[in-house]
Amino acid sequence: MNRVGLVVVIVAGLVAAGLIALSAWQIPAPTVAVSKVIPDENLPK
Repeated sequence: MNRVGLVVVIVAGLVAAGLIALSAWQIPAPTVAVSKVIPDENLPK
């Protein structure tokens, strides 16, 4: 296998590993409530 093929295989493996890691990662939902007051002038009529 030449160098270009080896680089393509390594990059594809890293991308696959990254996708598997992101799909298995249990990211917690935000727990802080956000409260923002919007003035009446900014709302559409």
